[in-house]
Amino acid sequence: MSEAPARRRGRPPAGIREAIAAAALAVIEQDGLGHLTSKAVAERAGASEASVYYHFKDKVGLVQAAVQEGLAPVREINETEFGKLAERPLADGLSEIALAFERFFTRVMPVFSAIQGDPELRTEFGKRMSAQNMGPHRGVEAVSSYLEAQQERGRVDPAVDTEAAALQLVGTCLLRAFTRYMLGARVSLPGRNRTAEALAAQLAP
Repeated sequence: MSEAPARRRGRPPAGIREAIAAAALAVIEQDGLGHLTSKAVAERAGASEASVYYHFKDKVGLVQAAVQEGLAPVREINETEFGKLAERPLADGLSEIALAFERFFTRVMPVFSAIQGDPELRTEFGKRMSAQNMGPHRGVEAVSSYLEAQQERGRVDPAVDTEAAALQLVGTCLLRAFTRYMLGARVSLPGRNRTAEALAAQLAP
């Protein structure tokens, strides 16, 4: 009878990190921050607790992973779409960007809410995000770069402060997601396309 193969040591298999991040976000969304444990995440991800610790070290790391998982729509548009959007009408591009940010904020709103309810976690989370230069300002910078490219194409007034305009768009997406999270359909705000068209009109030469 042959011997069983020795258990592999070292780095966990590829794809486990992503599965753990997705599991961390799912646990917070469905069960709340109080249930965010290495065991719960490992079970949902189909991974070992050792893999969870290997990749994310502690609870703060798992919360960061959950936020990064929620960032997927913004990350995708930042990596593959901004160049394509620059060729489309300004209002269309702004609408697509807004859709990505609203998807992000909608997914991570339960995470942000949970962080605010835990002062110790909020403090440590903030420290780590600052140390890694992560946070909402990165989204504003990305949208600002898009608007600068539109200025070069003559679609945005050269006098426009692109960072301030980007903040308007990202802030609007956050407000819409927050309103849906807190109040559901009881309060209606201007839609994404309507907002993008209004902003495009303000930015036009």
